[in-house]
Formats: sequence, structure tokens, C-alpha cells
Amino acid sequence: LGWCNLTEGCCDVLASVLRSPHSELRDLELRDNELQDSGVRALSAGLEDPHCKLHRMGLSGCRVTQRGCDSLASALCSNPSHLRELDLRYNHPGDSGVRALSAAKLDTLTLLVDHGGENRTKPGPRKYGCQLTLDPNTAHRELSLSEGNRRVTHTPGREQPYPDHPERFEYWPQVVCRESVCERCYWEAEFSVSEGGGWVYIAVTYKGISRKGEGSDCRFGFNKNSWSLECFKPSDSDKLSYSVWHNENQTHIPAPLPLPQSRSV
Repeated sequence: LGWCNLTEGCCDVLASVLRSPHSELRDLELRDNELQDSGVRALSAGLEDPHCKLHRMGLSGCRVTQRGCDSLASALCSNPSHLRELDLRYNHPGDSGVRALSAAKLDTLTLLVDHGGENRTKPGPRKYGCQLTLDPNTAHRELSLSEGNRRVTHTPGREQPYPDHPERFEYWPQVVCRESVCERCYWEAEFSVSEGGGWVYIAVTYKGISRKGEGSDCRFGFNKNSWSLECFKPSDSDKLSYSVWHNENQTHIPAPLPLPQSRSV
């Protein structure tokens, strides 16, 4: 039931299933639903019932805080013998929530948690938000970094005084971030295009992408190690066209409303 747009109101029904003496449910995956603490409290009422034989519960990305963890900890104390895995990653249990769960669980229970901070309580994909900064050691010399390495400007014909570095892009005007990302991450990029038109490329890539030369192995979206969103504004129009590139394959996607001076993606 992951990614099913379930809300806290559905949890009473699920709890009744957990309490049923005839239930064969052993794995309940609820990741990325907006259950919140009130929904987890309702689920805990089913989890603590002696008829509950659940082996695994997935609550990753469900906006659970310390209060929800306290409810789960109480349920584990009441009915500790069956649950083998509890996934609470991408939530905000806080130190006290983790302590409560750790104190309640048996040695046979695997508890999966992380410490993403208060971002984890935000609705939708913003719960996976991360802060990224650009790496000046990778920036092409015609890219100028500013605002604490969070802004990049293309400066054609005007090279920046960057020192030599083995990770610097030599031909293509590209730069990558200092931070590596994995699993579920969310960020926004704001960009602007001059009135004369131009391109903006926003990409994700493996760190091992080549940096030297002008081959496709160095260009975002033109190899198997990278994916690129191309945003193009022609000189005679205020509309953007969008394409996604991967391994030299281009996929056009519908254009949005007329382009303002800046836009976020």
C-alpha cells in the first residue's frame, strides 16, 4: 500500500485487520503515505492486540514524529513477540523517539531509522529535501560560482581563475555538487535565461563521469552515467521547451506556461 495516497483516516480500518483473529497479514508496507502521528497511533492499537501476527511494518516517509514513536513503543511492549522489522526511515522520531523504541523492542526486531531533521515532517516530496552546494573544483572555467557556491553563471569567453584540478570539466560548461545523494532526495533549482534565448541543463550523474575532452562520456545526458533535463528558450519566443536526455536518447516533455524571467524545477 505504499504511495497509495492513504491518510490517517484509513488507519482505523487497517488496525481492525491487524486485530482480527483470522488475519493472515504478515507484511504491511505503508511507505510514503500521509499517515502522521494520529494514523500511527491508530495502527498501534492494532499492533498491540494479541491477535496481531505482523512480521514487518513499513512506515518510511509517513511524517512520524516522537509522538508516533511513543505509540509504537507502547504497542511493542504490549505485544513484542511477532514483529521482526519496523521501517521508520525518512521520518522525524527525534532522539527521544528512538530511545523509546530502542528500549521497547526485542533483540529479534530490526529497527530502521535515520535522522533527517524537521524536513521529514513536511508533506509530499519536500520531506526528502536536501541542501546542495556546487563544487568549485569541478566547475568549468567559464562558469562563475557565487552566493556560497549555490549559484552558477555561464560566462562565455571569460574564464575564471580556477586552479588546475583532476575533477574539473575541461570542455563542457558543467559543474557538480559537493554532496552525494542516494535513495530519496528532493531539491529545487531556480534558473533564468536571457531574452536572447539559450539552454539550461539540470542533471544528475554518477561521480565517475569523465571530465577531460569533449566526448559524450563527459557530457551530462549523453552517456549511461548521467541524466539531464534540457530547458531551451528560443530567441523569438517566451516559451520553454523541455527534453530529458540519457545515453544520447532524447525524450521531449510538454512545455509549461509562458516563461517568466526565472523558473524553478
